[in-house]
Amino acid sequence: MNTLTKTIISLGIAAPVFFQSSAQSVTTDHVSVHADGHSLTVSADLILDSLELKSNNQIFITPVVMTDGTMSMTLPSVLINGRKMHLSYQRGALNGFDAMRSHDIINEVERKNGHSQTVGYSTRVAIDSSFDRQRSAIAFVIDSCGCGVDIANTVTPLIPLFENPYHQMQTAMITPAVTELPVSIHEGRARVQFEVDRTELHAEPYVCRNGQRIDNRAQLAVIDDSVAYALTDPHVEIAGISVCGYASPESPYLHNDMLASGRSRSLAEYLAERYHLPKDKATYSAVPENWGEFRQQVVDSKEITEQQRADLLELIDRPAYSPGDYDAKETELRTSPRFATLYRTKILPEWFPRLRATTFAISTRLKSLDDEELAEVILSTPEKMSLNQMFRVARLYPEGSDEFNRVIEIALKHYPDDPTANLNAAAALIARGEYDAARPLLDKAGDSPEADNLRGILATRQGDYDEAARYFELAGSLPAARKNLELLK
Repeated sequence: MNTLTKTIISLGIAAPVFFQSSAQSVTTDHVSVHADGHSLTVSADLILDSLELKSNNQIFITPVVMTDGTMSMTLPSVLINGRKMHLSYQRGALNGFDAMRSHDIINEVERKNGHSQTVGYSTRVAIDSSFDRQRSAIAFVIDSCGCGVDIANTVTPLIPLFENPYHQMQTAMITPAVTELPVSIHEGRARVQFEVDRTELHAEPYVCRNGQRIDNRAQLAVIDDSVAYALTDPHVEIAGISVCGYASPESPYLHNDMLASGRSRSLAEYLAERYHLPKDKATYSAVPENWGEFRQQVVDSKEITEQQRADLLELIDRPAYSPGDYDAKETELRTSPRFATLYRTKILPEWFPRLRATTFAISTRLKSLDDEELAEVILSTPEKMSLNQMFRVARLYPEGSDEFNRVIEIALKHYPDDPTANLNAAAALIARGEYDAARPLLDKAGDSPEADNLRGILATRQGDYDEAARYFELAGSLPAARKNLELLK
């Protein structure tokens, strides 16, 4: 059903004197056009209030069907007569005129000049299966010269017999699931010292039993500075700190494993207490023998010969499957004539100490923030937000507004492969008429009812109504899809 309100119909200048009338106007209201498989029904109110028709003038108002711009069917006409023409019509005196024979008149009315006057029009005509309602439209033609509808030159705007309802259809979005917040990782490296064969951490200057003086304040300050940098954003908090301790290859592997693990644990516990973290948020691990960095030292060194380099790399790269294999490589490094001198003069006193280090990674994430605070974060550091948080910010604005659409676009930018982000972005595009841009996003939107509903809208727009109905049915009980299916039917 299509309805046109207050369509203006401008009347042309009559040619023969018999039909001559000055330029006037007729308006229509409550125009209704409906076509099913067997009949075409047209109804309207023809409003004559502004029409001044001379006593011996008449006009014909005729609905016609236009198919691809060409007149394909003429419907019955309403004849509006001036006073004298009305009397002549009643007496049958006009029956012989060509103008009367060229129109199928279903109603004749005398125009009461100067008075409000509405004439109801209603007709139903048969159509067959060849009638193409999707390409056809109705227009009201005004014949004021008695020349027939074929050469009448004034018509109403076209009223489609079938209006594709895609632009009236409803989209639906998905609220993203609540997930773990993204974390930012800030990595660093420090050389925290420990007493020989001990795992206790000394945060303040300490003199060991052998007279060695340990002062870790500068190295712990490196970690402090990294934490301070990680927390420069007032909206974030520490999510966790991970520590990994590295030992050099001298001494038995299992002993090194015990020392590296114990020292990493001591540092992790110290950091948990210092930054008020639950112990499970300060984790630790260990690399008992740091052969990887030892290899890099060999590759980079300019203080050894190429033969020494080749021999050392051959030893380092030799497969090791157990602690005993690592101990065998360390023993050969100390005792083999190929390496012994270099081991005592360079490797043990200079290279190995640099292998005893601690790496740390500080993870930060957003604090618990309300939606208004999140609206500030999304403008500065959206990468810190979850998809659910971004959608919460979008809901602060009217759906379809510029602000709402901007947040949906930010979500897609930061979660380009997420089905929900793609679906919501596609829905926003369809809602503002950007159908072609939405299509590739729907390819990544998964198989949810909401995605099937959007695919149904695109199929409707293309005129593939069977496919559209299939998608709407697949969407099940989704309210928007139920509504869209009714529009399609």
